[in-house]
Formats: sequence, structure tokens, C-alpha cells
Amino acid sequence: MNILFIEDERELREAGVAQLELHRYTVYPVSNLADAREIMADASMPVHLVLADQSLPDGQGIQFVIEMKEQFPDCEYAIVSGCLTDGNVSLLEEKEIPFFRKPLLYGKVVEEFRRAHLMKAPCREAAPEPPCDEPEAPCDVVEEAEAPCDEPEAPKRKKWFGLL
Repeated sequence: MNILFIEDERELREAGVAQLELHRYTVYPVSNLADAREIMADASMPVHLVLADQSLPDGQGIQFVIEMKEQFPDCEYAIVSGCLTDGNVSLLEEKEIPFFRKPLLYGKVVEEFRRAHLMKAPCREAAPEPPCDEPEAPCDVVEEAEAPCDEPEAPKRKKWFGLL
């Protein structure tokens, strides 16, 4: 997942990038809306999620996200701010844009987006199983099947790659 991360405070931007990269996301960090617009327009840098601060040196994150949502509707968007007013919150709710209040862990924000998409994903049809007494697991839970235990597993040999 590629994330456009818009944060003007250097320390917060560096901490957010570190948190997101720890989860193995590709992060495009910028400190202003002009740079963010360039990345959104660059087809060689696809963006799947935009995390934008509200108060930026060259504008408001909410207005930017509303503008980008119209131009790039397949991308996901969220506002992350420590200074949202009641008017901001109303506008975000009206436009169905998620928002998060600082301080927070950015990795958790992205995981919420991933879970939301997983929950919306249709369940794959499986072959019918015999009825059991346990309740059915939700479709977003993946269970690992155990290997049959008919025969004991043979011991694995170490490969020494020419050391013998």
C-alpha cells in the first residue's frame, strides 16, 4: 500500500513515516499541499491512502482531501489533526471522510482502513461442510488447516552446501 503522508511538523512527519514503514508500507512524506498535489498527479507514484494534517502552511487538509476525493475517487482519505473544530468534524462526517485526533499511532490508523476493506470484501464460496456444534466463524477470519496426522513427519536433513 502506498501512502501519501502530509504533515508539516518535521518531528511528527518523521515519527509517522517510521511507524508506517515499520508496517512495510511505501510512504510519500510531504510537508505541504503543493508537493502533495504533485505526487497525486504523478502516475508513477500511485497513492492508495492519503493521511493529511488539517493545518498546513499552504492550506487546509480538509479542503485538499475533498478536492482530491473528487479527482481520485478510488483512493482512500483521512484527516489526522489535533485541532479539529466542530465545523470541521461536521464537514468530514457530511463528506464521509474519516478523521483521527492526534496523538496517535499511524500504523493503527492504516490497519483500521485495511480491516474496513476486508470486512467489505465478499466471502469466497466454499464447499459445504458437515454441520458442527461450534458457531460459524466470520468470513474475515482465516483459520489454518492442520496437516493430517496419519504418518509421522520424516526428520529434516540439514544442507551444508559443500562444507563436508
